[in-house]
Amino acid sequence: MTDPDDDRISVLMCPDYRDSNPYQSELIAALENRGVDVAATAGGWAFPLLAGVRRHGVPDVFHIHWLDRFVTTKRRFPAVFTVLLGVRLVFELLVLRALGVRLVWTVHNILDHERVTPRSELAVRHAVARLVDRIVVHCEEAVGSVAETYRLPERVATRIRVVPHGHFSDAYENDTSQSAARDRLGLPPDVPVIAFFGMIRPYKNVPRLIETFERVSGDARLLVVGNPWNEDVANRVREAATGDDRIHTVLEYVPDDEIQVYMNAADAVALPFDSVLTSGSAVLAMTFERAVVAPTLGCLPGLIGSEGGYLYDPNDATGLRVALREAIDDRERLREMGRRNRDVIRALDWDHVAERTRNVYALDGEETADARGTRSDETA
Repeated sequence: MTDPDDDRISVLMCPDYRDSNPYQSELIAALENRGVDVAATAGGWAFPLLAGVRRHGVPDVFHIHWLDRFVTTKRRFPAVFTVLLGVRLVFELLVLRALGVRLVWTVHNILDHERVTPRSELAVRHAVARLVDRIVVHCEEAVGSVAETYRLPERVATRIRVVPHGHFSDAYENDTSQSAARDRLGLPPDVPVIAFFGMIRPYKNVPRLIETFERVSGDARLLVVGNPWNEDVANRVREAATGDDRIHTVLEYVPDDEIQVYMNAADAVALPFDSVLTSGSAVLAMTFERAVVAPTLGCLPGLIGSEGGYLYDPNDATGLRVALREAIDDRERLREMGRRNRDVIRALDWDHVAERTRNVYALDGEETADARGTRSDETA
């Protein structure tokens, strides 16, 4: 691998979510081995993108992640504020383009999960897509979804590139056996355990998961672990879990070195989301060699498939219950699925991800002054 100093690319990523999600940390480390100098910034209050540039200098590439961070709000009249924040964002992107910065946007979610102002947010995303040089998604299935949902003309849709989500094998400790994990948590060693793990937000449908599990008979356990989004969500989870001693809840933040205990105690991880494009939770479960129960949404069918878990139609009222029933009834099959998921996820190494991301930053090797001028005309 040759990366001469004069071929190095400087990148500024925003927002900086490294403290809560290892995705950016793993990506940045791999990119730096590929001749890319990366800084991450949380931005600022008034003009978050430009504040980052003022702090770190003008980069070759500005890489935006999680767009909802810049355009959604909990204030009164959220639709109005989303439009105003969207205008601010477009202005910042135009300034960056005028400075000669290449713009890359990774679409982790089609929309903000809480769907506070979907129409206004869609309008902003449509505008942003027309301004950036490249749009990154994590699977082939997402290409059509992004192009259709954001109403992208063909010349803009051709800027979409697929770069897979890397694994988390190096991000978390994993040296605890299932028997040791279950002994620590007080779970029986010989029954199926289904787990939910992650921040408990409304769109993840954790109360519904609990209520559905309660209707599935048999000697099994449901382990619900994560920090609730707010007190209302916490109360709904506690209320749903009351009365069934097969359900165990741990409603708190889990330190990184403790994640392995909950993952290894489980046979499968259930992710009953009502909306998802890319799921870091699915990648985490597969990294820990777990089967996955999930809806046929976004990138999940291609990532998990019929060999990696039990997928169900989210529009089928009985889909989740049937999937849980099938998972609980065949524990050996869950082990086979987990081994398959381990092999699949190991192929998604960060060096490969970084190589493809670097190609995106270089505009697939086609970047020239004339070409960039043409793209500027197209987005006018």
